[in-house]
Amino acid sequence: MKNKFLVLLIVTITTLVSCGEKKETKTDDSKPVNEFFSVEVEALASKSDDFAMYFSEDGTSNFKDINAVWHGIKGGTEEVVPFILTEEKIPTHIRLDFGLKNQDSVVVKNIKLDYFGNSLQIKGSDFFNYFIKDEQFITKTDGNKGTLTILSKEGVYKTPYYYPTQLTIDKIKEITTKK
Repeated sequence: MKNKFLVLLIVTITTLVSCGEKKETKTDDSKPVNEFFSVEVEALASKSDDFAMYFSEDGTSNFKDINAVWHGIKGGTEEVVPFILTEEKIPTHIRLDFGLKNQDSVVVKNIKLDYFGNSLQIKGSDFFNYFIKDEQFITKTDGNKGTLTILSKEGVYKTPYYYPTQLTIDKIKEITTKK
């Protein structure tokens, strides 16, 4: 009787241990989680240039050079321009700057904000729902293509920069506080 109990106990323990090991070694095919706040801008610039994302952490739109992330973009090719903050930086507001040089145009196709897998996708055609329109820049939206095109005004190109709307501020808060 003791032998049967002992054999049954060993089989049960072996089964439990092997099931536990299978759970631990199970592969996770999901995408890696971004542990830092990031913004990816899918865009096409007419000429090579530098884009920037300015951010503040104090609940204001006071953007300082120290709180800017710059990234180059090649002219004439569509690419994703990543802006990734460090671990301790969590913004409350962001501003997007689309180039410093004399561009003919910049086409914004998509913007993605992400933090720990919580993300927001903004089509270019929805850009002005999330960022304040500045009349000193000529813009065209194309709802069918989902794009925003920023053009030079009367042959003069000023760096187009866009401040967040309250919707963007609320979405950033939602993304960075959601667990």
